[in-house]
Amino acid sequence: MRWLFAFIFLPIILSIITGDVGIAYISLLPASALAFAILFEPPSGFRGEREVEKTLLHTGDETEVRVKLSVEKGSGPVVVGDVLPPSFELVEGKNRHVFFKRPGERLEVKYRYRVRALKRGVYFIPPLEVEGKHLLGIESSRYAVVSDGVEVRVSPRLVEIRKSILVRRRGRLGLPPAVKTAIGFTSTEFKEIREYRPGDSIRSVNWKASARFSKLLVNEYEREGYLTVMFYLDGSDSMAVGGYQSGAFETAIEFLVPVIDYLLKQGYQVGLYVLGHEYWIPPMSGSSASSTFRKLLIPLGMTSHNESLPLAVEKTRYLLSGGVIPIVITNVNPGSVSQLSLGVKNLLKLTRVRPIVVDIDVYPAAGSAGTLISLRKKKLAESIPARVIRISRADKRAVSRFMGVLQ
Repeated sequence: MRWLFAFIFLPIILSIITGDVGIAYISLLPASALAFAILFEPPSGFRGEREVEKTLLHTGDETEVRVKLSVEKGSGPVVVGDVLPPSFELVEGKNRHVFFKRPGERLEVKYRYRVRALKRGVYFIPPLEVEGKHLLGIESSRYAVVSDGVEVRVSPRLVEIRKSILVRRRGRLGLPPAVKTAIGFTSTEFKEIREYRPGDSIRSVNWKASARFSKLLVNEYEREGYLTVMFYLDGSDSMAVGGYQSGAFETAIEFLVPVIDYLLKQGYQVGLYVLGHEYWIPPMSGSSASSTFRKLLIPLGMTSHNESLPLAVEKTRYLLSGGVIPIVITNVNPGSVSQLSLGVKNLLKLTRVRPIVVDIDVYPAAGSAGTLISLRKKKLAESIPARVIRISRADKRAVSRFMGVLQ
């Protein structure tokens, strides 16, 4: 602003000193700009709409964002800011624009852009921010938030699993179709009254017995149904290896979601415990149960709380009995192999079924260093009393290969 006044009054002073009136005309241009700035206020009266083409995506999917904006009053630059979550990549167009509002005219603009989801999770796109700036900065800017925020859910991309993969080699340990065990759907045959445990249905509470003994008791019935698979997912810092979008934890989630979906569709009971978070879902069946697992897994992140597998097994021991197939998903490393082995032994003792350990390997693509680490992991796996399966992100058929190993 000081420069503007200098350009206005300096030519006038020079014309007076020199007596040359023509020099004074130089001040007309900056004087006109000053008069314009005084007469017109910064842009205001914002109205906007934003539409997101798809809010349910898989990793790698694209969606289009459409924005409409109108400005009623004032004159000057209009800055539109549309902030994207860090896990979205701009693939077409721009999400930030600057427009000029002319005096006396209504500004109406439309633009669109496309983004790609890079990582699973639940994300919130903030409301559209608009700022009207004064042409010369004399007055403060006009700021407004238009439109609503949008929630976008990004799921791991599902892997096609062959329907015939579970009907082969029925004589081996695994998931033979239509085989029933004393684990599964509740029958009408009464078994016992016991204390309430997390995950029990409120409908099974025996209110009379609870009132009599002053503690919550439930009726337990004999269970008969399909084979049960119990997953133990490591959510601690030991999974914090690899890149932001291709680390061990992300690979584990992308592997686990389609496996659970497929098992539920086949009628098997599936349970889940997340180490470090102390989250667990008791074994349940039916394709509708898939949403329960997705609500837990899609926004799930890692935690700094390291929980040992033996402790997790102890917390969920009431879910384990003969016939349950325990599957541990982790990153086998020297720091965790001893506790992992102990937890596997406890699982074997409780279920009488040899556990399966899924070792998430993110190192094969790391060159010679990755090869050496992978060889070390293979050596460590030999000390674990379980069937160890190595899964990597580069293995496009990892899910189908894993389902084949289960048999």
